[in-house]
Amino acid sequence: MTDFPHLLVSTDSGPRPTVAIVGVGAIGTVVADALSERAAVTLCRRDSVEPMSIQLGTLTHRVDAAVAGSPEGLTPVDWVVVTVKAQDTSAIGPWLDALVGPQTTVVVLQNGIGHAERVSEWVAATQVVPGVVYIAAEKVGGNLVVCRRRGAVAIGGAPASVRFAALFGESVDVRVVDDFVTESWNKLVINAALNTVTALTDSTMEITADAGVRPLVRALLAEAVEVARAEGAVMPEGSAALILDHMDSLPRAGATSMLLDRRAGRALEHDYLTGAVIAAADRHGLAVPMLRMVHGLIDALDPRDRSAVHAVSLAA
Repeated sequence: MTDFPHLLVSTDSGPRPTVAIVGVGAIGTVVADALSERAAVTLCRRDSVEPMSIQLGTLTHRVDAAVAGSPEGLTPVDWVVVTVKAQDTSAIGPWLDALVGPQTTVVVLQNGIGHAERVSEWVAATQVVPGVVYIAAEKVGGNLVVCRRRGAVAIGGAPASVRFAALFGESVDVRVVDDFVTESWNKLVINAALNTVTALTDSTMEITADAGVRPLVRALLAEAVEVARAEGAVMPEGSAALILDHMDSLPRAGATSMLLDRRAGRALEHDYLTGAVIAAADRHGLAVPMLRMVHGLIDALDPRDRSAVHAVSLAA
């Protein structure tokens, strides 16, 4: 179940760095495509060795990457990029067991906080680079991703971060940030409000302008900003209003990842969004009634087994 068309490709300066993308959805495909010019990339796809294609504007091309449908026979690589949704991290253990060695750096590109903790069973925190993604893309078929905006990736300032950022060239804006606490919380505040409201209303981002919904968005942002400050994020006065202004600037027809997951009947990411904010609020004794309410409503929508216990405090 493994196809390796170009793993031995080298550049004038020697063999290319090896990169494995674990999680071949929209984000994983865009990242793989951006890395493929400077690295030998392997797409780790569960039970499939089909190549991925990406549509940028009116043009579509095949992603220049090897494909592995199983971790069997794989060996450690220089970089592992984890792009599965946070709630699916526990399922990628066999891939990490095969791909991570003493010299491997694991880049975790996921929403939420506590990136290193989610992979701590397989890799030491010193080998992890956390990151958040600002890419507008959607997987529209089994092997096709439509990328509407390549956008940016922000990664924490770990020792390996600059080297990883350099692999992208100019195809994706990769920022190395020293204050990743603020960066990750800023994204989490947005997601906790925007993803939740769009999923609950089955609406695109235009819902934030709805007169009946906007007060709820404001309340969610205000609660989340207060929690972010308690966690050490730099959130100046007026941050909630500025974030709402930013939401208003987003494409009105854009769909959040949680909305797409709801429409597709997939497990929802709320435990790592509103759930993570609620867990942090509990640590600091902060009241977040609106976040608790919408978290409960989203929980009722989640297609997972209702007898399962939802662990909302996985992020430290």
